[in-house]
Amino acid sequence: MSKHNYLDAVCVQKYNTSVPNQDFWVQSIKHEGFETYTIDSNSIKNKFKTWLEDRSPDLVIVYGFSLKIPEEILSIPKYGFLNIHFGKLPENRGPDPLFWSIKNGEKETAITIHQMDKDWDTGKILLEEPIPIIQGETGGMINSKMNFILVQLIEKTLSLIQEPVNYRVQPTKNRYNKRPSDIETTINWEEQTADEIENLINACNPKYGGATTYYQGSPIKIIEVSPVDGQLPLLGKTAGEIIHAHPQEGLYVCCKYGKLLKINIVSSDAGILTGNKYIHLGLRQGHLLTTTLTETKKISVLT
Repeated sequence: MSKHNYLDAVCVQKYNTSVPNQDFWVQSIKHEGFETYTIDSNSIKNKFKTWLEDRSPDLVIVYGFSLKIPEEILSIPKYGFLNIHFGKLPENRGPDPLFWSIKNGEKETAITIHQMDKDWDTGKILLEEPIPIIQGETGGMINSKMNFILVQLIEKTLSLIQEPVNYRVQPTKNRYNKRPSDIETTINWEEQTADEIENLINACNPKYGGATTYYQGSPIKIIEVSPVDGQLPLLGKTAGEIIHAHPQEGLYVCCKYGKLLKINIVSSDAGILTGNKYIHLGLRQGHLLTTTLTETKKISVLT
């Protein structure tokens, strides 16, 4: 944006926990000659307003910012605040729309650019760019794809706001999706189908380190699986049961309705391993992956 002299300053949120490379990015922005301002939960209520009024910007674009911006600040810029939301609105309001889109098996999401108002993700919509969700894509893959497209959309946004704009008003009532809980990122072998489990695992990769399950009473994260196409349903098997575990052929687990998933990548206290390597830690046919910590049972296999 700087080639058009649009960008004047960059504000960065200060996190209580360590964020990788945050200082590096701030210094890089300064090196390019742009002013930076670090915002936290205290300064956004007072000092930020003064700083913003002194600069009197035409527009503020918000991306990946988790603090609630006070309503009285939103009217300071000539064109207000515009938020970049990686999800359709109003159906995907909330802080992690990509997780829910992938988990729910949606075929399409969107980059939505909307005005900010006093509530979360409820402002008038300026621009919506549909983004297909391809089967097997992870949250990280879709996020990267959307970031690549975002550059062009911001250019389009800057052109649109300088003309009379028809904003689309959102419905006032719609669900707000919170960040997923630990239970919502845990595989429920008894209740979820193979497709639902695959969607959950993809939704959890990489942001939540994979979807949680338990083996022999210890938590593990499944990072990647593959469906087994053309497979006849297995009868008499338990959901979560390991059907095949071979160092060369791989690790296969039974899901609801007897459908198999191949486990490709696992994260455990032994490290991030392929399913083939994870077998060397003692997984056997008939053992169970479970939904809760207390389920440590295994099934006897007659050979």
